[in-house]
Amino acid sequence: MPTDYWTEVEDDRSISREVHCRNGTVIGMVSWATKVEWGTAWLEGAPVPDLDEITVQPDMTAVEIEGSVFEEKWQEAKAAMLSSPFTIAIDGPAGAGKGTLARRLADHYRLNLLDTGLTYRAVAYALIQHALPLDNVSAAETAARQVDLAKLDRTVLSAHAVGEAASKVAVFPTVRRILVEKQRAFATTPPGAVLDGRDIGTVVCPDADIKLYVTASAEVRARRRLAEIESIGGTADFTEILADIVRRDERDMGRADSPLKPAADAHLLDTSEMAIEAAFLAARAVIDDVLAKRNKA
Repeated sequence: MPTDYWTEVEDDRSISREVHCRNGTVIGMVSWATKVEWGTAWLEGAPVPDLDEITVQPDMTAVEIEGSVFEEKWQEAKAAMLSSPFTIAIDGPAGAGKGTLARRLADHYRLNLLDTGLTYRAVAYALIQHALPLDNVSAAETAARQVDLAKLDRTVLSAHAVGEAASKVAVFPTVRRILVEKQRAFATTPPGAVLDGRDIGTVVCPDADIKLYVTASAEVRARRRLAEIESIGGTADFTEILADIVRRDERDMGRADSPLKPAADAHLLDTSEMAIEAAFLAARAVIDDVLAKRNKA
C-alpha cells in the first residue's frame, strides 16, 4: 500500500505540516494553522490533500516520521522529480523585494540560493579593505577571481557603502565575465538554484526554467528603505534615499554591459502594492505551473 509521510515544522511565519505522499509522486506543504493548501502535486497535477483527508483515502496510509527522515524522503522524491537542475532567475532593481522572495522560494523548493549582488559587493569590499581605487580594473579582476561563493558574508557585505562601491565595479566587463562564470557553475549544481540579481534571466541564466522580474516604484522602494533604517534605530532623509535609488537605477539600467532589464520571457511582479506573502504566492503559482507541465512532458 502506498504510504504518506508527514512531519510538523515551526518557522518564523507559521506552524505548518509538510507532506510527502504516494511513494514520492507528490511532495508539498500545507498550512496547519489556517488549513490553507500550499502544497502542489507536481507529478500528478492535483492538490496535496489536507491532513485530515490523508488517512481516509483508501490507497494510502499516513505515517508520522522524524523531521530528519522526512528530509531524506523529500530529497529522494525531488531527485526523482527533477532529473536536471532547476533554475529560477529573479531580476529587478534594489528594494523591490527580490531578495526576500528568492529566499522564500529557495526554502520552499529546497533549492540552492545565491544573491549575485553579493559577489560584486565582495569584489568592492576587497578593494576597500586594501585601500585600492574602485576604478582599478586589474585589482577588481583579481578580487573577482578570488571570490568564494561559499563564504559570502551578508552581514559585512550589506553595508550601504559597499553597495555603492559594488555598483561602480560592476560596470567592468571583465569583472562581470569572471563572476558570471562562477554564478553559472552555481546554478548548475544539483538540485538547482534560485539566483537573484540584475542580469540573471538575460545573461547569467538565459535558459532558466523560470524568470521573474520583480519591480516597484522608486518612491515605494525608498519608503521601504527608510522604514528598514528606522526599524533598527537609525535615521535618514527620504529625499536623499530616493535620489540614491534613482541614481543606482540609472547606473544599473544604463551600463553598456549587461544592463538591468527584464528578459523577454520573464514574468513581471510589481510589488508596489503587494506584500511579500502575495508576491510569494504569485511566484509559486507560476513555478508550480511550469513544474507540472515539465513533469507531464
